[in-house]
Formats: sequence, structure tokens, C-alpha cells
Amino acid sequence: MSPSVSERVVAACEAGETTSALGPGDEPDLLVAVAAEGSGLDSLDAAFEQLRRQSAREAVRRLGRDEGYRLEDTAVFAVRVAPEADGDAIEAWLRRRLGSTCTLTVLRGPGPMTLAAGIRPRAGFSPDRQRYVRDEQGRVRVEAFEIHIAEHCNLRCANCCNMSPFVARHSLGVAEVEAICERMRSVLHADVIKIMGGEPLLHPEIVEIIGVLRRSGVADRVRLFTNGLRLKAMPDAFWPALDEMTISNYVSAPVRPALLELARQRSREHGFVLNIKEVQEFSQVLSPRFVDEETAATTFERCWLRHRCLIVRDGRFYMCTRAAYAPDFLARVEHEPVPAGVEVVRGDDGVDLESEDLAERLERYLNRSEPLGACHYCRGGDGPTLPHHQLTRDEVAAGRMSR
Repeated sequence: MSPSVSERVVAACEAGETTSALGPGDEPDLLVAVAAEGSGLDSLDAAFEQLRRQSAREAVRRLGRDEGYRLEDTAVFAVRVAPEADGDAIEAWLRRRLGSTCTLTVLRGPGPMTLAAGIRPRAGFSPDRQRYVRDEQGRVRVEAFEIHIAEHCNLRCANCCNMSPFVARHSLGVAEVEAICERMRSVLHADVIKIMGGEPLLHPEIVEIIGVLRRSGVADRVRLFTNGLRLKAMPDAFWPALDEMTISNYVSAPVRPALLELARQRSREHGFVLNIKEVQEFSQVLSPRFVDEETAATTFERCWLRHRCLIVRDGRFYMCTRAAYAPDFLARVEHEPVPAGVEVVRGDDGVDLESEDLAERLERYLNRSEPLGACHYCRGGDGPTLPHHQLTRDEVAAGRMSR
């Protein structure tokens, strides 16, 4: 880490800067700083949300960069607090939300509490990225692992990369989730396991499934993703079961403010990490246009999604949801025909969970350099962004993923 980057983040925090600025060109290359309106954890929460908004793709475009940044990718973070503030509580709060490799500095000084973050870029693929390796227990270490407990959804978002508007209604039973965890825990360990869909809150046994995943040992943290529309229907046992929850507040189907406030209250009561993500646009990941092998290879090389969207579906492990849902895409979405002799749904797009040497196969699979068959209809992290909108039933029936 360049000392100049650390110094800039701390200096921005000390100065109380409230604007975003691009860094000097080395990693991290985005500097974001905000001043909180108070000194307690509620004010810290609100300022953290503001940092997230300032580092979103829509905001960063104004700085000449067409990519989004995640606070979880922060390399250097500084917070300035008043001399009388509970610095230990603030540091503990931040530690739960920042990556394990992030350098955190707590400063003391007069004036409003100020937060500053130096964030690494996430878009694109770094050729010198560390290869996937197995730890001393023989498990492959990964950043994130997904489990789609309910593949259907109560929304019809255009460009949904998990194909929710087009797949049949399907949920995993508690026993199925336990079996997946039992198989995976000896061969893979993730920083975070993500409960996704579809819409996970449609699952009738959501509390039991959260418990299974938290006890599984597959990941250090469990994070649930939801559109938030069913939060009021959740039982009392749901809230203390949570570890982390991200609410995607879609501009085309916004969560009522009372529900967002309910989530904030429950987060304070039960101590789970809450992230409310304002979503005004989706990237077009899946595309109806067929691309040649050379273009597919470029997409694969640059794709960050294949490092954060690992999933098990139908008894196979996939490095991305696009590969896992490729058969559904080909069957239900309007697309250019597959040229003769080209195989889009390939056996090597995933790894059979029944393989005896599963850990070795996963390590080799995740380190591959050849594109997947599904890459022929995928733009990875380089797809254009479109305003977030809902599809009509007729558009879904016609197989159109966007207008």
C-alpha cells in the first residue's frame, strides 16, 4: 500500500472533506469522505450509507469513471471522532462492515464525526490476482458463495442476472440446504455466504435456513439479500437470526419508508449489519446477442462477477449464476441462435458435487483461463447500464429481458 494513499485518506478525514476525489492512479483509486450529522452509532450508520451512495456507479460517473465501487473493497479507512466519543464502539461497528485486509485508523479531534475511505476498483479483472488455493484444511478459499433458496421473485426486474422472472417457482428445502453445506464445508470456505434468489423472504422457512447457514462453517459471515417488500411479514424470530442484511431499494419498486425504518430499528436492537442499497439502474449482464469465442474470452478475463457469484445449483458448482441458469436462458429468453457446432451449455461450465476429488476439481476450475460456454451470451461486468424498470407479464412471456 502506497503511504501517500494512506496519508490522503487520513488527511481527508482530518480536514472534514465532504466531496469525492479520484486518487493518484494507484490502488485504491477512489477517495470518498463525508461528515456525519452527529456523534453516535445512528449518525455513523447514516454517514456510512452516504459513503456508499457517493461511491456508487451513478455518482462516480461525475468524476469521469464508469464503474461502481463497494465499501467492502476499502483498502484504507479513517474516522475522526470527538474526544469524548466511544471510539471502541465505533471501531467495532466499522470492523464488522469493512474487509479483513482494510487498514482502519481512528482519529480524535473536534468538529463533526468524519469518515473517509480509499476504495479499490472492482470492475475488470486484474491479471496478477492471487490464484485460488487451498488452505491447511484442504479447502479452497473464496470471497463469496451464493445459495438461491427461492429462485422465484415478487418482482419482474428487467435484466435480472439471476433470471428470476423466467424461472419456475422453486425453493430449496431446509434438508437440501443442509446437504449442500455438508458437502461444501470440507472443500470450500468463503468470507461470506450470500442468501439470495429470486426473493429469499418468499421462503416459508427462512429463519431455519439462516440458522443452518450460520452454523454450517462454510463462511465467516452470512448475508441475506432482499428487495425488502416482505419485511413486515417476517416473524419475530427472523431479526435476531440475522448476521447481515442488504436491502436493494429499487427505484421501480421502492420499499416504503416505514419498512426501512423498521429494518433500522431491528438492526439497532439485534446488532446485525444492515446495508440499504439504493438501485436506480441495472447492468445488462445477459445479452440476447451471441458473441464469438474471442469476445467471450475477453469478457471472461475481465469479469469480476465470476469471483463473487459462485453458486451450487442442481447438484453442480458454478463460478457464476449465468452459467448455472444457462439452460433456462436458452429455453425462455429471446436470443440469437447458437451457431452450428458451438456448445453453449457445456459440462465443464460446472463441477459435479459428487466428484471424489471435489476440492482439487474446484481449485482447477476456479483458476481456469478458458471462457465458459455461457460467456457467449454474457457481457460480464462490462455491460451497459439501463434505468431500472419492471417487465410486464407480456414481456416476460415473449422472453424479453428489457425494453
